[in-house]
Amino acid sequence: MSEPLLHRVDAAIDAEEILALARRLVAIPSYGPEHGWETGVADVLADFLAREGVTVTRRPVADGRSNVLAMLPGQRDGRPLLMLNGHMDTVPPSGSMRYPPFAAEVHDGRLWGRGAVDMKGSVAAMTAAFAALRRAGVRPPRPLMLAAVIGEETGGLGTAALGADGAPADMAVVGEPSGLAIIPAHRGVYRCDIVVHGRAAHGSTPELGVNAIVLAARLIAALDDRLPEMWTAQRHPALGGPSFTIGTIRGGIATNVVPDRCEFTFGKRWVPGDSPERIRADLETVIAATIGAGRAEVARDAGFDAVSRPPLDTPRDHPLVNALAETTAAVSGRPAPFGRFQAFTDAAVLQAAGTPAVVFGPGDLALAHTDEEHVEVAALHAAARIYARLALRLCEVAGRN
Repeated sequence: MSEPLLHRVDAAIDAEEILALARRLVAIPSYGPEHGWETGVADVLADFLAREGVTVTRRPVADGRSNVLAMLPGQRDGRPLLMLNGHMDTVPPSGSMRYPPFAAEVHDGRLWGRGAVDMKGSVAAMTAAFAALRRAGVRPPRPLMLAAVIGEETGGLGTAALGADGAPADMAVVGEPSGLAIIPAHRGVYRCDIVVHGRAAHGSTPELGVNAIVLAARLIAALDDRLPEMWTAQRHPALGGPSFTIGTIRGGIATNVVPDRCEFTFGKRWVPGDSPERIRADLETVIAATIGAGRAEVARDAGFDAVSRPPLDTPRDHPLVNALAETTAAVSGRPAPFGRFQAFTDAAVLQAAGTPAVVFGPGDLALAHTDEEHVEVAALHAAARIYARLALRLCEVAGRN
């Protein structure tokens, strides 16, 4: 990689411009139909990139909402060499955030507001990196793609649409907040409802019925006791073991009626080697042993299952991981850190479509969805430099092959 090209790209990345763009994005509510979902954010990004001469398309996904896709042409056509991926939506703000959620205020070197860390700051850094590559006249061997997607917070439909027809790129970086640590692996997500059936009776004669709430309580206690034992061998060197949560419970219609139905939600964060089919089989084993087969059923959510949610597990020696580690070290002046990420991300959705991916972005995941949401301004600039230099590094390697 030539030093003059590196300098041109670095010089084309303006820290004040990144902050200004991030503030514009944070100032736009993008969490529900009452705000047009992501439309306002998409307009800002498309306008910014178009003014840089970048080819931008909007690809409809659902309910009038579209992904924003930018492409830097390659010396030859073909599948993009690298995708930078970030989502435009956020969760709603609370009424007790430290600063107004859409004021996009900067205090003590930090940008505050809903979406600042999850993940409009990262989207701004990715956009600035893409513009810098264009300004520097970079012509990659094959195209580079920037994908600003819809609906990550409500099911991942935007990124799933990118992979509907196969791998959308050779490699991808998803800019969720990782503290600029490289995340090549995280756990997958399984969710279901467990519906427990009893028999209704008058509250004065409970012996004539079967109390579904009591059966459900017995089953929950058994799951809490038996599942950890059944999953002892499920370990991953970077992720550790799985976990599960009983999130909600609903049952009964009145105090004087023996309830004939009770249902609760079950969620498992699973590691490579497991599968949705095996998780369901484990649940049914405990059901049969505790309250009897036929007393409960495992009901999946078709909407949730519309997007595959396996674990992310990109090998530590993958070319993408190596290139990102080298680039991060060059920018920061110290060895690149590797981190552990607790949440699920679109990186696993891309991996399921055939695109190896990692998570790498500015900010602290622990601040996402909280009243203290913010991101360090300096981290946005560092992220943009790393994203741009990573693209150059991968282009150099691809150009030799």
